[in-house]
Amino acid sequence: MGSAAFTSGSVDRTATVDVVGDDQAFTGLQAGDSVVVQQSDGGQLSIDFSQAANADGINGDANYTIGDKTGDFENETGSYAFNITNNDGSAHDYTLSYAFTGSQSSSSSVTFTVYDSTDTQIASASDSNDGSFSLAAGETAYVVMEVDSTGATESNDLDGDVTITAT
Repeated sequence: MGSAAFTSGSVDRTATVDVVGDDQAFTGLQAGDSVVVQQSDGGQLSIDFSQAANADGINGDANYTIGDKTGDFENETGSYAFNITNNDGSAHDYTLSYAFTGSQSSSSSVTFTVYDSTDTQIASASDSNDGSFSLAAGETAYVVMEVDSTGATESNDLDGDVTITAT
């Protein structure tokens, strides 16, 4: 039997790629009820401590927590900084990381603790380590954010990039 061979070929197909707000994307990100974590006008999740009514930031040598580690996420009575929902039809593994972009104090830290709907901690990420977890199709994880400004002064900032990777 012979085989078909060709030296070149071209096939065109249509691709539809809609850009949507973070809450409706494959990796859905939805702000909790804190004023410092919001969905921007473009739908992107934003964390900004200067969004509080009369504040421009946080105190040095202080600890701030956005969310409640003892909340009941399944019954929607727990509070959280933001949630992550797998809006795809398949399970995915996620990695959450934080990298400082500002001039932070060496004693300061930013930590994200990830919980499932049964309030079980499934990951923790900070400026010094990434956190990994898995979500089934349609499953949501809840993120509590902690900021420790130990050693920070007005010349420091704890700005950074939150990265969530799905594989």
